[in-house]
Amino acid sequence: MHLHRRIVALGATLLASALTLAACSGSSSPAASTGGKPVSGGVVTFAEQPGSPPTYIFPLYDGANSGNNNITYLQPLMWLPLYWFGHSNSEQPTLNPALSIANPPVFSNGGKTVTMTLKKYQWSDGQPVTARDLVFWMNLMLAEKNQEAAYVPGGWMDHVAGYSAPTPNTFVLRLKVRYNPTYLLYNGLSVLTPIPQHAWDKTSASGAVGNYDQTPAGARKVYNFLNKQSLSLSTWDTNRLWQVVDGPWHLQPNTGFQVTGQTIFIPNKRYSGPGKPKISKFEELPFTSAAAEFDALQSGSVDYGYIPTTDIGALGSVKSAGYTIKPWYEWGLTFVGINFSNPTYAPLENQLYIRQAMQELINQPQYIKHLLLGYGTPTYGPVPTFPASTFLNPKERTNPYPYSPSGAKSLLTSHGWSVPSSGAATCTRPGTASDECGAGIAAGTKLSMPLLYPSGFPAVDDEIQAMRSAFNSAGIQLSLTEAPFNTVLSQSYECIGKTTSNCPSSSTALSIISSPVYTYVPIYYPDGDSLFGCGGATNGGNYCNQQVQGLISRIVTGSSSTSQAAMYQYQIMLAKQEPVLWFPNSAYQISAISPKLGGVVAQDSTAHIYPSTWYLKS
Repeated sequence: MHLHRRIVALGATLLASALTLAACSGSSSPAASTGGKPVSGGVVTFAEQPGSPPTYIFPLYDGANSGNNNITYLQPLMWLPLYWFGHSNSEQPTLNPALSIANPPVFSNGGKTVTMTLKKYQWSDGQPVTARDLVFWMNLMLAEKNQEAAYVPGGWMDHVAGYSAPTPNTFVLRLKVRYNPTYLLYNGLSVLTPIPQHAWDKTSASGAVGNYDQTPAGARKVYNFLNKQSLSLSTWDTNRLWQVVDGPWHLQPNTGFQVTGQTIFIPNKRYSGPGKPKISKFEELPFTSAAAEFDALQSGSVDYGYIPTTDIGALGSVKSAGYTIKPWYEWGLTFVGINFSNPTYAPLENQLYIRQAMQELINQPQYIKHLLLGYGTPTYGPVPTFPASTFLNPKERTNPYPYSPSGAKSLLTSHGWSVPSSGAATCTRPGTASDECGAGIAAGTKLSMPLLYPSGFPAVDDEIQAMRSAFNSAGIQLSLTEAPFNTVLSQSYECIGKTTSNCPSSSTALSIISSPVYTYVPIYYPDGDSLFGCGGATNGGNYCNQQVQGLISRIVTGSSSTSQAAMYQYQIMLAKQEPVLWFPNSAYQISAISPKLGGVVAQDSTAHIYPSTWYLKS
């Protein structure tokens, strides 16, 4: 629904409701439900985001499979990362020692040697979780590091000098260079995940378990086998591989996942960590649209769901049914990704003045106020403005390119574009001088580009329609295509690592990448190495700036003081260089929590969920 029709339809009721909600939208922790006594067992349902059921189960994933649907709602419920980030009492993505399965790392040898001691955990088949399981993960990851979402050429994974398991509960990582310890913990050690070597070290379904991972060739064969099994969604619930877990949950066998798209978990009876499940079944429900989810929520078939912004007018009926309403903000950014490798549109996108003009046509304050109904925060650079963190340079709270259609039009005309009253501008002054269109742009070129965005999100659709109207007013024509969220994510990575010579012209030029892009890897220390570094694993647009790269290097290898100074410089430089178009970061969802559900004490900015702490009430 377009902005005009939407405001007419909802009118004063919607705006009054939005103001009421905005007054309580600063915290991400839901109010504790009152009344009723905890009961043991029962089924709890949780609504997945529209069009984004899980797509990848093996906890060694690439950028295209690094959405919340896989790496926060699926994998960590079954396979625990070595270090857990997320708290029940903090919005910031900080280390949680209590939920980590290893003690805090100990640095020695000038910071080049890291020793990690595992706590006592066991696999669901009764075998202990050991340092050998970490060696197994490292062997597979390094053998296929280009498939690892957190991999960046020249990053810490390229500087591993060795690793070993001197005792069953001790893992030692040796590096060739020293890294900022905070960076290494938050963005390096955070991805380490023990996986069951005694059950998964195979090269075929019928083959015996061995030590194939101990050679690079063997590790690649094991990875290829597990990757193939992970891509076979129809067998997830029957494949014995995925039943060997160390987390609090495992998939219920024989549920027909591929047919229904519904993910059903049951407790791991041998789970040895804190917070053992209290319910007997946890179900994640798929929906094709936010409207379909809201219908299910109103019918009472969803215990933990969300309210689409277009349905805020119906909030009263949901609250009267006893639901707790609370916005969920996540650690990340929302932006319009730019594919600098698309052979057709790269000449346009490579012009900084064109990117600046496009940014001046994105009215973030108005989008937040009228389209997100106050449930959003602005994005002006590569470090989230919310939740508050020590990483954020206060100067990044100011938009370097505030909304200005006249300013955008002036930028284009001053660089040789003829802007008509409607439709696409035309390059009438080709060339590379400061007042000409720029390299690779021929006379007569139209300023027109396609944009891909996710379907099923009414607020996003409203933002895109408003954006297209503003762009058109300044002579920039957008051709819009919408697709399911997972499709947008995969197509946004279609040309990663490619150039204009081998990236197909049919690839997307612009695409909405919604928050939380940092938890997608995960990136808890927002250095930008993976996202904006040259060759970064989640650098879908292939942006590369050597000055920015130098600052990133100082961030990740410098001392605490030099790292912080470089972080401040880096974010201001990127805010102005526009490797992407900064876009408002909406609340991930406006959660609605059933009155019969207790134990929901947090909505982590890391996007983690804690169904093992939830319980039903009588």
